[in-house]
Amino acid sequence: MTQSPVLLILGNGGAAIHAVMASRDAGHTGPIHLVSDTSGPAFNPMLAPYFLAEKIRFEDCFPFGEDFYDRHHVTCHFGSPAATLNALNKEVLLESGERLSYDRCLVATGSRPTLPSIPGLNNSPRVFTLRTPKDTIALHQALSSTKHALVMGASMIGVKLAEILMGHGIKVTLVDVADRVMPNAAHPDCASHLARKIREKGVDLRLDSRLKGIEDGHKTMACHFETGQSIEADLCLVSTGVKPNLDFLDPDHVELDQGIPVDERMKTNAEELYAAGDISRGFNPVTGKKEIIGLWGNACWQGRTAGLNMAGSDTVYPGTIPHHISSFFGLDFVHLGNINRSGEDVKILANRDFSGGAFYLLVFEKDILVGVNAINTISHAGSLKSAILQKYVWSDYLDFRMKNPTDEQIDRILASFRTKN
Repeated sequence: MTQSPVLLILGNGGAAIHAVMASRDAGHTGPIHLVSDTSGPAFNPMLAPYFLAEKIRFEDCFPFGEDFYDRHHVTCHFGSPAATLNALNKEVLLESGERLSYDRCLVATGSRPTLPSIPGLNNSPRVFTLRTPKDTIALHQALSSTKHALVMGASMIGVKLAEILMGHGIKVTLVDVADRVMPNAAHPDCASHLARKIREKGVDLRLDSRLKGIEDGHKTMACHFETGQSIEADLCLVSTGVKPNLDFLDPDHVELDQGIPVDERMKTNAEELYAAGDISRGFNPVTGKKEIIGLWGNACWQGRTAGLNMAGSDTVYPGTIPHHISSFFGLDFVHLGNINRSGEDVKILANRDFSGGAFYLLVFEKDILVGVNAINTISHAGSLKSAILQKYVWSDYLDFRMKNPTDEQIDRILASFRTKN
């Protein structure tokens, strides 16, 4: 009788949890070991802003429940992360000294916030990030005594956090070294509309602005800018980026490239070693390259694919594109694909005057849709994402001299797309 392989999963987020579920769904009855530096249940950081905004309870940030591991017969090794992974011997050494051998292993260790190299930032008790349950509780407790907050990073999460803080009656200064908000998600034409609306809501938005240093005082912190200006704030919330948790991997055994490149089955270059989530560089159908796409849904699909294949199935995940739909400051914002494409083959069709309170910007390369921004008109997001993924050629239906495309015009174009496909 063939013994079931031992599955080892490093991580306790969306990718890891979905790998467990998928492997059991596929009929794997053998051991599953799960390693995490935190203790269960699994936390969804994407839900933390809703808790801070008092729209959900803190326990709702743990969508899989405490009994998940018992129900799926998982042996948990909590409280000690992986120190080293020997992909040749198929063995993991934990920081606690425990050694675990595996037949197939999934690396789904996620990422951690990165703090800019600004004097005083890294050792201030008034500096917060938002990634773990501990981070979330600490920030929530600090809000009641906060009158002025500095938010570093005008990313989508930074803007959302600024809205949440203002909802608590807190004055907000939002700072970014970039010259526009959401530089990876918003085309400059779209970003200018967003910045205007954010300022209209009362946020002190400072773009192309750099902090020189932070000094902690008795009750507040002094935030000094390179311009010579300074502000007093009660706390600083940093949302300037994340770094994959890969320090325990040996680059001589596992290919590393600012993450772990994987194929469509989530396999790495090492034997029986898989990767999923914020540490994996999966396929982006638009760019044709392997990229880290830090989306909860993408992590879950990658984890599910890995779990099925670790259980003996043959399942592929064709990859995805960056895609976001978010609401903040009374705006519904859509970002799909690559909105920063440039070159002689690139054409842009946009309603730039924001007439009627809605905005569209469609980016084409060789008459194929590759990126979308929209404000206050989200009904076409699903169809437009499908059009990007299917690489539909628009030239037969779309007049690129058209200005200010309306929802009705987009409707007709998408109807043609659906009829043809």
